Amino acid sequence: MKATLKINLTNIRKNWEYLNKLSGKETETSAVLKANAYGLGISEIAPVLWEAGTRSFFVATFEEAIDLHKYLPKNRKIYVLNGYHEIYKSTVDSFSIIPVINSPAQLMSFLKHHSQEKVCLQLDIGMNRLGFQRHELEKFQKTIDSLNLDLIMGHLSCADEPKNPSNKSSLQYFSSRTNTWSRIRRSLSASHGILLGKQYNFQMTRPGIALYGGIRDENLLNTISVELPILQTHDLDPGDGVGYGLTFTAKRKTKVATLFGGYADGIMRSLSQKGNLYHGNEPCPILGRISMDLITVDITRLNIIPEGLTLLGKSQTINDLADMAGSIAHDVLTNLGSRFSRSYTN
Repeated sequence: MKATLKINLTNIRKNWEYLNKLSGKETETSAVLKANAYGLGISEIAPVLWEAGTRSFFVATFEEAIDLHKYLPKNRKIYVLNGYHEIYKSTVDSFSIIPVINSPAQLMSFLKHHSQEKVCLQLDIGMNRLGFQRHELEKFQKTIDSLNLDLIMGHLSCADEPKNPSNKSSLQYFSSRTNTWSRIRRSLSASHGILLGKQYNFQMTRPGIALYGGIRDENLLNTISVELPILQTHDLDPGDGVGYGLTFTAKRKTKVATLFGGYADGIMRSLSQKGNLYHGNEPCPILGRISMDLITVDITRLNIIPEGLTLLGKSQTINDLADMAGSIAHDVLTNLGSRFSRSYTN
């Protein structure tokens, strides 16, 4: 018996279409497909987004870009967020990949090997993670002007907090620093940034987690469901314990179901004793510790013993699970394990 992960391609497409409308007619809506489309599968998702109208795609590494290349027509654009190194010279040449240049060292290495190829420039607008800082922009202004710039981008640090003053200051800085390149397309907003308003969108937006329903917005649809099979049931008497360390002790007669799925499948151990699985709308609390391959839950309130229970679906979304685990939707999605039997609906 296998746990199953179902991915709704239609809802992913509808999420892109909704975000595309928010971005506006003058703005291109791209798609971020790094980490194998956040763990959900680029081979299935990339063609659906292409059919919806996506023409530009972002990944983290050159290896991901080469993989994505197989599933798209030649007239697409693929940007590599983690920058450029000369070991990927032939990849840029052979696959028309567009690296995102993040530092002076990457800039000089790229120009040494590619004087005419398209490139993207990233500015550090306050996160201090990747991108050219103010003094570096001033020092290398003339060299940057010699590039065949296709796009200039920045990344907001606090876009998931709409009232954070950092958003406005980052917008002002990005606008002022890029005005000298008014003929070059600009991109500032990723998923949360799109929801801040059109002033943040410029000529391209870069939705990622929002495509997969990982932002709380009434117009974004849930895109995945996870079902775990019940392997065995037990009847506990008061005083009986469950799992490693016997961290749960029954206070009443309790029917416990043991399900296949655990932290080896990306179901975070921090959900022990506080998470739920569902039978329809009925919550079944997790009892004891989540182990590598197994979860034990309370099914006392059910009038039947079902074949399995739902971890993710209509009753509990990736956002709900992330909140309960003290994490984020990205963490939930990208950790869903390879042992799941996957299926796609369209």
